[in-house]
Amino acid sequence: MINILFAIFLFGVLCAICAKGIYRAIKYKQSLSVKEYALLTALAIGIMIALYAGGNNLTLKNS
Repeated sequence: MINILFAIFLFGVLCAICAKGIYRAIKYKQSLSVKEYALLTALAIGIMIALYAGGNNLTLKNS
């Protein structure tokens, strides 16, 4: 269960960084930096791993 909550937290961070990038794109006509793109990629991978681990844990407990 904690893995699923961690995935939700990571998704919130991902949304915040995307919102920051959209805001900067509209207001300042700037794109995200390479480090921010790398962070978005790492967050997406982390979300997938956390959801897989949490779902796998839940299915093993129920069977």
